Amino acid sequence: MSDSALAAPAVLINVTTPLETVHLLWSVLREEGLHAAVLRAAELAAAGVTWQLHADLHASAGRFEAAYHSASQAQPEASGARHARLALFADALGRGEVARHHSEIAVAAQPLATTLEWIVWLINGCGAHSAAAHMLRAYRQRAPRDARAPWWLAISLGALGGQGGPGASEERRAALASAYALDPAVDPALPLQLVLALREMRDWAAVEQVCREALARNPADAEMAWQLSHAQWQCNDAAAAEATMRAANAASPGNADVLAAIGLYLCEQARYGESAAILHEALAVNPNAVTPAIDLADLDLRHGAWTSGWKRFEARLARDDREPNNIVSVMARLCPRWQGEALAGKTLVVHSELGNGDDIHMVRYVPQLAAHVRQEGGRLVLCVRKSLHALLTRFYADCVSIEDGPLGAPDYSLPIMSLPLVLDLQPQQVRGDAYLHADPNKVSAWRERLHRQTPQARLHVGLVWAGSPTHRRDEKRSIARATLEPLLSLADVMFYSLTPGRAADVAVLTAQGYRVCDMTAQYHSGFDDVAAHLGALDALVTIDSAPLHLGGALGRPVFAMLDHVSHWAWGNEEAQPWYDSLELFRQPQPGHWAPVIQRVTARLQALMAAGASSTNSSHATHPAVSG
Repeated sequence: MSDSALAAPAVLINVTTPLETVHLLWSVLREEGLHAAVLRAAELAAAGVTWQLHADLHASAGRFEAAYHSASQAQPEASGARHARLALFADALGRGEVARHHSEIAVAAQPLATTLEWIVWLINGCGAHSAAAHMLRAYRQRAPRDARAPWWLAISLGALGGQGGPGASEERRAALASAYALDPAVDPALPLQLVLALREMRDWAAVEQVCREALARNPADAEMAWQLSHAQWQCNDAAAAEATMRAANAASPGNADVLAAIGLYLCEQARYGESAAILHEALAVNPNAVTPAIDLADLDLRHGAWTSGWKRFEARLARDDREPNNIVSVMARLCPRWQGEALAGKTLVVHSELGNGDDIHMVRYVPQLAAHVRQEGGRLVLCVRKSLHALLTRFYADCVSIEDGPLGAPDYSLPIMSLPLVLDLQPQQVRGDAYLHADPNKVSAWRERLHRQTPQARLHVGLVWAGSPTHRRDEKRSIARATLEPLLSLADVMFYSLTPGRAADVAVLTAQGYRVCDMTAQYHSGFDDVAAHLGALDALVTIDSAPLHLGGALGRPVFAMLDHVSHWAWGNEEAQPWYDSLELFRQPQPGHWAPVIQRVTARLQALMAAGASSTNSSHATHPAVSG
């Protein structure tokens, strides 16, 4: 993309010292430290290179006496170039304020065109993005109308990533907005980069504005059309999102990704037949397209066509965007994927693949495949994330964690979400019985802990209102805190957040007077502790998330708040076969959570009226609550 390199200005910089030598010393300074860089500069000076570089290194470190001595042996040169080098070297030493100071002096002491050439070299020739950022901030003070400065600053801050320091993300967003306001055409990549930054802020109105302006210039820009449609979808207008992508398809037909997006938005409107038709069209254009194949599998599974659905779902394994440390990537390097080969004397590893909830959902079928493997004379090892290991080892003893192993040298591997295909799972074969069990000693400890925490509460209820933000549909399935108010206002009910990392949200709710507690700091063994906590609660109120699957697999009363379309496993209505203790509460239309909250609140009131309270029970288990 064009945001990774800069077009050099026409005016060339005139320096006494070759830039290659500066780059060499900067590299030594970063990799080996000041002492090594000073020694190298002395060697270069002895070979005829100016002593000024030796002086600059000392000065950048605050060694002014040594710097003066070296400078006295050098030929005079423009002060702007010298201060630019001082800023570069000081930045390499981690002396940010010194780098800022010398950047400002350098910009003031030399022509703006010279500063621009130096900045281009810093970014393209040196990769010194932190030093470039200092210089660009100083340049912007002198040339506030030059759109290149904030655009290049955004590039440098983006390249720094997490090394940019506190506030770097906010500064980058502001720089992008400033560059766009000054000149939207300063670089073709700018509008998209601004849109992506605005997406992080969930500023959908601003995303829509930038996208519409870009599409007015180029209606066939499929990427900007996708970004606009995403913003419309997040605002619960899937019909508008569909129309946007249909316009993109009309402007430039034959793009499988555009057709797949139309299929997605049709599905989000529950227009499943139309969605399937256009997804088939996308696959006709590109038979190897992953997204439409997965989405078509979702439709098949949603409607009970599991034979074709499980086969199509294998397309997920063709994704090429996995990180090298992803478990699917790791297992692919370790051993071949099992394709039904004989397993006598062999070891098959069934491993985690997607989310924790998916692992909990499908682990129920591991013993069935394991029995088949044993009959052939082989061994099945279950390999899961460490957070699930303690819990699932109680379910299937031959279980290891991905992080700790030992995996040894298995002969074949199988992603856990491929179990239904291998077993030819059909809807009528699904059973909703509980299959996981919490540690009874931990359940007792949690029950005592909850009673001490709030002895006056009549109900103790787990609560999950938000999922992982990396999930494609997280904005659809998660619920804003304010929307929970009727539920949280229930008298004599204590709610417990079951999601680590939500302490700030819980603090806000507590300050507002709601009875919400965060005890996730006591989850020392991952989901094994979550399971014990659930065992001590009267019920779980949750969005579609891993705790939903955990509660159902444990046989605990679970009240699931679903968005209008939701995951395929929950069908299209409010009945499901997977967990007998699970009750579904679905949005009547996209974005309408209030009716769901109202019904779940009434369900808890009914549970309270029935006199349920696990903290007053001496038993480690709790009977499932029927609908």
